[in-house]
Amino acid sequence: MKEKGSRTMMRMKNVAKKMSGRKARGFSLLELMLVLAIMGLLMGVVAYNLLGQGDKAKKKTTEASLFTLKGAVDTYILEYSVAPANLQLLVTAKIIDSNAKLKDGWDSDFLFDPTPAADRKYGLGSAGPDKQPGTEDDIDAMNINKK
Repeated sequence: MKEKGSRTMMRMKNVAKKMSGRKARGFSLLELMLVLAIMGLLMGVVAYNLLGQGDKAKKKTTEASLFTLKGAVDTYILEYSVAPANLQLLVTAKIIDSNAKLKDGWDSDFLFDPTPAADRKYGLGSAGPDKQPGTEDDIDAMNINKK
């Protein structure tokens, strides 16, 4: 009876040795390449989704700044009965804070034209991402809330 039990134990030890040899092999090159490809795809999706958010944030920041500046220019006109010659006069007149940044989200100066046009008292806006005035991506302070 003891022989039968010892043979079974020997067989189990042999099977265990064979199985442990298989586990120790590690990953195949194909498995590693598949994991790297999946990680690359996931990183690409994340990067694509995050890159577009920067321009949206810059546009929203620029629109908010233009809205504030428009109110400040209107206040200046009410007080002095004329549009300021430039936006720096709003700081001099203490209508806006001296720490106010007079640049848009793309770090360009805001566009300001104090001369009245047919339908507006003055021109105020941003050249947009391309930094070229008169192009399609310009942001006009008078049309921000009309969209």
